[in-house]
Amino acid sequence: MLVHLSIRQFALVEHLELEFRRGMAVITGETGAGKSILLDALGLTLGDRVDAGMVRRGADKAEVCASFASNVQARRWLDAHDIPDEDDLILLRRVVSAEGRSRGYINGRAASANDLRELSQCLIEVHSQHAHQRLLQKDTPRQIIDAYGNLRKQADTVAEYWTSWNHLARKLRSLQETSAELLAQRQLLGYQVEELRQLAIGATELDDLETEHKRLANAESMLLSGQQALAASAGDEGRDAGAVRMVWKAIQQLDKIDDQHPRLDEARDLMQQAHILLEEAGSSLRGYLEQVDINPHRLQQVEERLGEIFSMARKHQIQPQRLFDHWQEQEAALAAMSLSDEDLDAMRQQEVELHDRFMEAATALSAARSEAAARLDRDVCGHFESMALGKARFFTELQTLDSQQASRHGIDQIQFMVQTNPGMPAGPLAKVASGGELSRISLAVQVVTAATSEVTCLIFDEVDVGIGGGTAERVGRLMRSLGERGQVMCVTHQPQVAAQAHQHFMVSKISGDEQTHTRICELNERQRTEEIARMLGGVDITHNTLVHAREMLALVKQG
Repeated sequence: MLVHLSIRQFALVEHLELEFRRGMAVITGETGAGKSILLDALGLTLGDRVDAGMVRRGADKAEVCASFASNVQARRWLDAHDIPDEDDLILLRRVVSAEGRSRGYINGRAASANDLRELSQCLIEVHSQHAHQRLLQKDTPRQIIDAYGNLRKQADTVAEYWTSWNHLARKLRSLQETSAELLAQRQLLGYQVEELRQLAIGATELDDLETEHKRLANAESMLLSGQQALAASAGDEGRDAGAVRMVWKAIQQLDKIDDQHPRLDEARDLMQQAHILLEEAGSSLRGYLEQVDINPHRLQQVEERLGEIFSMARKHQIQPQRLFDHWQEQEAALAAMSLSDEDLDAMRQQEVELHDRFMEAATALSAARSEAAARLDRDVCGHFESMALGKARFFTELQTLDSQQASRHGIDQIQFMVQTNPGMPAGPLAKVASGGELSRISLAVQVVTAATSEVTCLIFDEVDVGIGGGTAERVGRLMRSLGERGQVMCVTHQPQVAAQAHQHFMVSKISGDEQTHTRICELNERQRTEEIARMLGGVDITHNTLVHAREMLALVKQG
């Protein structure tokens, strides 16, 4: 339900704040007063196209804010887009610059025009003479039939079955179309994997082999250098040339000096430490030299293994360090491609079963839709006499599609058809009905389906075109009954329709010396009587038209 509308610097409107209530609201005014401005401003918040001409002359921007009471469908949309629903109110705001650029907001969050359009479809339905109205949209007849027949749960089941079947069918079709190519790829991959399996490289084998090869290849030079280092530090057997001996002799000579000088003590301590370190170094060197292995046979084995690894890496065009990981990746790829004929047969059987399940559910849904459509057609046509459409015939056309043309919505192609006059061919609603007929047919459909619709705010623009008198009164009563279930807004020229409203707004144009203003205000009881009298009698309001207006309003109150 629309709760509040704020309009600033839009077209001829400088500033307006309007409050709306449940029930039926009408918008009236003299021809040329700008009754469409309110709906145009509201349309801006609903995602309609913008242009610079919407901005009031002299202003840098136009701004329109619409506050709606939330509903289940709208909250579901907000949750899906991570937008908070504050106090069960939804605020749609649109700002248009003088250059024609626009910015949209939903509850203070930036939003695109498409976001505004999507969310607004959960909040409000606009029934006008324009081609974009919901009744003419491709999916609307199906949505109306499913809602009217309480078939949404059944339709959801069909959609689930179709999704499962379509997913598997596409996967199977892709496999079958590329089976020859897949076979060649699988054979090549299998050959490559077998090579890698025979090589059977370990995860750390390359690093281990390179370390071992370095040690084996340099064993002789390492042994010689180690022996020479040991001789220099410890000396050869039977000789006193080693560093250990030399340091020990130096310590003995220092001990002979009879002096307590601190620097001498420091030198003696350092000599003793050096002697200890040299002895430990010699011990470590002996241990190292004992494990140095000069093994030409093992060196040859290591070099051959490294050659195999490097050769395989070149063949697969990768770095040797990646060979083990590459092997694991190729194994996984081969496993993913290893689809046997038995697997394909099982997939084909499953695809047939899913197809049959979908077709069974879709056929049942189609039959239920046909029954619901027949009831809808009868109920809608039942209102035509009161809307001056007595000779028109409204019906729903359901065309059954084969499984290849089916969709997640089932096997039905649904559209609303109308025959406006006997002897004339029937055709799609959008192509056959005039603007006024279309608005009244929309009203009839909405009255019939109101109990199942989640949208509680309806707007009808010029539904009274081409009617008058008793027909206009009956249309007004229908709209009033519809408004009592939620909220209806109507732009009307007919006093019989205006008299049925719970809330009445009048649009007037005020021309000043420099600029023209459009004013929209809610009428009190006296003002409303005068406005309906004007609509009845024209420019001059007479005693008779005032009496007639009071009588019309009194009859509405009496019910």
